Amino acid sequence: MIEEFEYDGIWWLPENPDKKVSGKLKFHPVEGLKLQLIGSFKGLKSLNIFLQPPIILGITSNGKIITLYKCCESQSHMSMPRFLSTSFIASVAFLGCHFEKEEEIRFDFLSLNYSHLEEWTGITGFQFKMETDSKNHLTKHKIIYSFPEKVEAKIGNLSISFDYNFTLGGDRLKEVNLKHTTFIKIKPSKSLHFNDYQDVCYHIQNFLSLAIGKAVFPIIIKGKSERCSTKSQNGKAIYPDIFIYYATNSLFETSSKIHPFDMLFTFRDISGKFENILKNWFEKAEMLKPVYDLYFGTLYNPRMYLQHQFLSMIQAVEAYHRCKFEGKYLSDEDYGPIHDRFKDIINKLDVEASFKDALRSRLKYGNEYSLRKRLKDLFVKYRDITQNFIKDEDNFINRVIDTRNYLTHYDKKLRSIANGEDLYRITQKLKIILQICLLYELGFDKEE
Repeated sequence: MIEEFEYDGIWWLPENPDKKVSGKLKFHPVEGLKLQLIGSFKGLKSLNIFLQPPIILGITSNGKIITLYKCCESQSHMSMPRFLSTSFIASVAFLGCHFEKEEEIRFDFLSLNYSHLEEWTGITGFQFKMETDSKNHLTKHKIIYSFPEKVEAKIGNLSISFDYNFTLGGDRLKEVNLKHTTFIKIKPSKSLHFNDYQDVCYHIQNFLSLAIGKAVFPIIIKGKSERCSTKSQNGKAIYPDIFIYYATNSLFETSSKIHPFDMLFTFRDISGKFENILKNWFEKAEMLKPVYDLYFGTLYNPRMYLQHQFLSMIQAVEAYHRCKFEGKYLSDEDYGPIHDRFKDIINKLDVEASFKDALRSRLKYGNEYSLRKRLKDLFVKYRDITQNFIKDEDNFINRVIDTRNYLTHYDKKLRSIANGEDLYRITQKLKIILQICLLYELGFDKEE
């Protein structure tokens, strides 16, 4: 789980460093960052103005240097005699560096540790060796740690690689704690602003969530910036780690283990073509964005009502077909005269104007494939796989379409709709169809 923290310190605005105010910074993974000041950055005449400083700087009582980014005053309170307290909400906290201007918030690279990343990679630096005597009594137990070999993929101007951290703890008398942590390291050809890393981090998180089969979230985020470098005694530049904190959408359980056999695929399954698969994921991100948003929106919100999960999945399936195949019965050139002909008929109808508008609206999309046609196309393309879990395609399609239409229009004439456990099973099958489509886009063949 992402660590929570509280820090007492002094805080100021970069443009007014002489006006320092005491206060407490609190961070919670869901609730985010809250700064409670014993005082205010503004005078009494400006009490009615709520500040939105892009940056607030601070130093904690134990010497930590902090930059708060994208801040907004959330509360201001005055009690007599003239005692003022102020609260701020911040979007991001950078621990380990002061950035005085927004444009200075640049990083040479970011490293992120995601939940279940170690299980997914299956990579460790530990080696174990036991020695016994002639009576099979344990005489020696060796634990050796060596940093694993580098794994790297070049994606455009980015290098995406695995990075590792090893820590040693315990009192070393009766207890020794050894920990291996895996990071995804994102290194551009030149430094980037923090905001410019967000899309890359989003796509990597989605990629891992697809592979692992459940939502993953960053647990540790750190980076290095040339701005925050210092000189050692021998003149060598030292770049301290800058730890980054921001709120996630929901609490998630990281202590529960997930076995590689329960994952859709692991790094070992793709190690021979890791770079190509990651390239495909990034290169197709723009085209498949509607599919990504719908699929992962459901994955990251497991408490979403089942009906909404179903609707998101069927919309994602339809969006995938539309992105890949467009899906028109006729060419625009051939459909044009038909469209105009029907439009003339609608214009001549002696009916309410709003009804005519509705008919014209449907006519606009009349040349596009129906949902039924799109589903059948996908079954034809992937029947070798889908027949393993969907035996009666026509019945499945009918149930999906009737349920979608009922949940969209609540037409009581639709009797063959899925609900309860049946709706859950249909939703899971739609999810598998989407996974098949996405695996195909990544570069998996049908046998795989």
